[in-house]
Amino acid sequence: MSRCTVLFAIGFLTQACVTGEIQMDQARYLAELDEAKTLIGPEWPLPPDVRLTTSGDVYMANLDGLIASLEQQLRRRTDDSLVARLARTRYHRFQITGLLADAEQARSRLSDAYDRTHGPAIDLSYAEVLMGFHEFQLAQEVLQTALGNGADPDQVLVINDRINRATGAAVSGPVNGNPVTLVSRANELVDRGQVLGASRLLKEAQGRYSDTAPYVLAWIQVQQGIVFLRYRDYSSARLFFAAARDRLPQYALATEHLAETESALGNHRFAAELYRSVASQTGNPEFMHQRAIIERLLGNDAAAERLAQRARNGYVMLLEKYPLMYADHGARYYLSVGDTPTALRLAQMNIDKRQDLGARILLLETHRSPSNIAAACAQLRALRQAGFASPELLYLAQDMREECGHQ
Repeated sequence: MSRCTVLFAIGFLTQACVTGEIQMDQARYLAELDEAKTLIGPEWPLPPDVRLTTSGDVYMANLDGLIASLEQQLRRRTDDSLVARLARTRYHRFQITGLLADAEQARSRLSDAYDRTHGPAIDLSYAEVLMGFHEFQLAQEVLQTALGNGADPDQVLVINDRINRATGAAVSGPVNGNPVTLVSRANELVDRGQVLGASRLLKEAQGRYSDTAPYVLAWIQVQQGIVFLRYRDYSSARLFFAAARDRLPQYALATEHLAETESALGNHRFAAELYRSVASQTGNPEFMHQRAIIERLLGNDAAAERLAQRARNGYVMLLEKYPLMYADHGARYYLSVGDTPTALRLAQMNIDKRQDLGARILLLETHRSPSNIAAACAQLRALRQAGFASPELLYLAQDMREECGHQ
């Protein structure tokens, strides 16, 4: 137990003690970050010409063709396996392109099938799609139905563990060599300040993936990029986002994060073009908002205002339609435009449904107004004492040391 922890326990946490502990934390985590960067090389991230996968254009054309074929088959006959496969394929296309209509259609198909007599394939697919809409409680109820319909308990456990990770609950499944499981474990390590261990797991996940489909490999590389992005190492993050986008150009998550890093590095014109592309592809107001910020930096005030208005309208529509799905992004948007009451309302809605670290940090950030600073400082101390040491907490502790010095 550190001296600071002892002092806190008896009620005498001093500003000097907080500052000293933050400085030690920062030095330790940044040293580990430097070690994680040494893993970068010719095979991390693997470029498309070294580790061959199906080209993005061919892969997306195959997805489009499969969806059209399944739709045609379902017009001739109703079959649970066809409905589940179509829904999974549409939802997978949404995961790549970010086009919400695919997720909506997947959910609609599965909801209709769930309301009639059906088998476990419908339940399992429906639970996964509901999780994407942040309908976590309903997803778990569907999983219980799946067990009653004879679903494989191991399959149910895998999905339930993913829900538990998303909501901050305990995870019961084993940590195995599956790339998806390795990525989940890596994200947990980052939240604990173990960036080197996380990066090693992500590199291992890349090595264990042997399929020719490009999505999972691009997703793994994006996850490593996000790790560096969270530590504000924009140059290293850019390497991974660019590699993922080169492998699967239609991957919206790679494009939006590449735009974010290019903007942070001062490459505003390129970032604006990337945001234009991903906003056009997805219709997501978040990317319109980010592009509006960049257009203002470039002196394009009229274009910036048009984009800002579209973003405002877009968030109103999305939050009205899917409040749980967009509560976290909506809270960050309203916080960035200075509407703290709306941000706080959405952050509270978010944490009412999920208590993972991201939701707790978001609530902390919305509490940073002068009238709520005591609550923010209490939340920060509680998270640090619980063993969380994510980069966001590191920077928040540094930024808030003056504000919390006498709390």
